[in-house]
Amino acid sequence: MKKLSFKTGFMPKDGLDFVHQRKFMREALLEVCSPREVTIPMKQHIGTPCDPVVSVGDEVAMGDLIGVPSDMNGVPVHASISGTVTKIDMIRLPNKVSCKAVTIKNDLRRRVSSKIQPRKDIAKLSLSDLSKLLWQSGICGMGGEGVPTYTKCVRAEKMGVDTLLVNCTQSEPFLSCDLHHIRVNATKVLQGAMALSGVCRVKKVIFCIEDMWEDEIAALQMAVDKTKERYMDRSISIRLFKTRFPQGCQQLLIKALYGVEIPLGREPEEVVKAVLFNASTCFAFSEMVEKNQPLVSRIVTISGDTITGHNVMVPIGTSVEEILERVPGAHSAQRIAWGGAMTGVAIGSLKVPIIKTTTAITIIRKFEPPRLNCIHCGTCVGACPVGLSPYLLNRLIELGQTEQMEAESVEQCIACGACSYVCPAGIELSTNIAKAAHRARRSATR
Repeated sequence: MKKLSFKTGFMPKDGLDFVHQRKFMREALLEVCSPREVTIPMKQHIGTPCDPVVSVGDEVAMGDLIGVPSDMNGVPVHASISGTVTKIDMIRLPNKVSCKAVTIKNDLRRRVSSKIQPRKDIAKLSLSDLSKLLWQSGICGMGGEGVPTYTKCVRAEKMGVDTLLVNCTQSEPFLSCDLHHIRVNATKVLQGAMALSGVCRVKKVIFCIEDMWEDEIAALQMAVDKTKERYMDRSISIRLFKTRFPQGCQQLLIKALYGVEIPLGREPEEVVKAVLFNASTCFAFSEMVEKNQPLVSRIVTISGDTITGHNVMVPIGTSVEEILERVPGAHSAQRIAWGGAMTGVAIGSLKVPIIKTTTAITIIRKFEPPRLNCIHCGTCVGACPVGLSPYLLNRLIELGQTEQMEAESVEQCIACGACSYVCPAGIELSTNIAKAAHRARRSATR
C-alpha cells in the first residue's frame, strides 16, 4: 500500500526518536481522574457561547444539561460529575476566551442523569434522529479549534460532500489520546464514524493513520472486517501515511491525500468534497448513539519530562492541578503547558480547567538554555509545512514592518509550532508569527 505524506515538516531526532515514542505508547496506560470539583466553561467551542441553566445550590447529576446556546451555532454543555453548583462566574482560559463558568463540587456519589441508559432501538434511528442527537451531545472537534460537529455536518451536507475522513494521525510528538481510542475502542470509533457519515449523507469513509502504529492499524482493520456486512452500502478503507509532523493538521492531511492545497479561508468540504473528524470525536458520538451520553469527559495525554507517560480519562472542567497530583515529579516542573509540546500554551495557574479541545498537558522540568539570536541556519524554513520563512517573518515582526509581513504571506501560518520546535537558537518563532497571522487575517476581513 502506498504511504502518503507532505514534503516539509520534520522527523524528530535525538531526544525524541520513535523507539522512545513506541515505548511511551506502551506505558501510556489509561487512568481515571475523579476530581474534588470541576469548573466548566460555557464556551469551549467556536461559535455562540452557552448561558447557564442552573443556579448556585442546584444539585446536578453527571450528564445533566447546565448550559444552552442561544442558537444552533453553539453546542450545549453538560455536568461532568454529580454534585452541587457552588459558583457561577467569569473565567479566562489560556486560549484567551472569556466566558461564564459553572463550578460543581463533587458529592462522590457518581449519580448519572436518568437520560443516560443503553439505547435499545439504535437500528430504528433515522438520519434526522442522529442529527438531533449530534447537537444534543455537545460534541465539538476534539483535536482542533472546536468547531461544533453538528455545524460541520450541516455544512458538509449542503456542499454535497461525498467522503468522510477520520483523522487518526498525530500533529505533535507524544500525543496519544486518539491512538488510545483506536487501540482499545476501534469498533466504537468506527461506529461513530458511520453514524457521522449518515448525518453527512456520505457513502465513503477513509481512516487516515500513520504507518508506524501497527497495533492500531490491526485494531482498525479488525473492526472494519467485523462490521463490513452491517455497512454494505458504504465504502470503508484505511490509508497509511508516513510518520512526519505536523501530519495531523487538516491542511496537510488533505494535501497528502489529495495533492491539493486548501486556500486560506476555504474548507475541505468545498475544495475536495471531504469532511474531516478526528477519532476522539467519532468515539464521543458513538457513546451518544449507544447510551445517550453527551460529551462530559475526554482522554488527556500527560507528556513531557515525566518518568512515564499517562493517558487520563478526565471529566470536563477538572483543573490541571488535580490531574498532576497523580503524576510523579510534576511538582518540580519549570513550566506547565496546556496542550502539546509544539502548540501548547504555558499557564501561570494550575487552576486552569480541561475543556473539550484539550488534548494534553505538557510538563517541562529540564532547565532551558538561554535563547540566542537567530543564526540564519534556515532550519525553520525547511520545517515549515506551508512554505513560509519563519526567521524572516520574526525579524519583520520585531521591526514592526506590517506590509512586508503581509507580502511574505504571514496570514498563511497554521500555528503548528514546527519552527519553534526545530530552532537551534530556542527562539519562540511560532508564538510571534501566529499572533501576527491572526492580526493579518482579522484586518483582511474588515
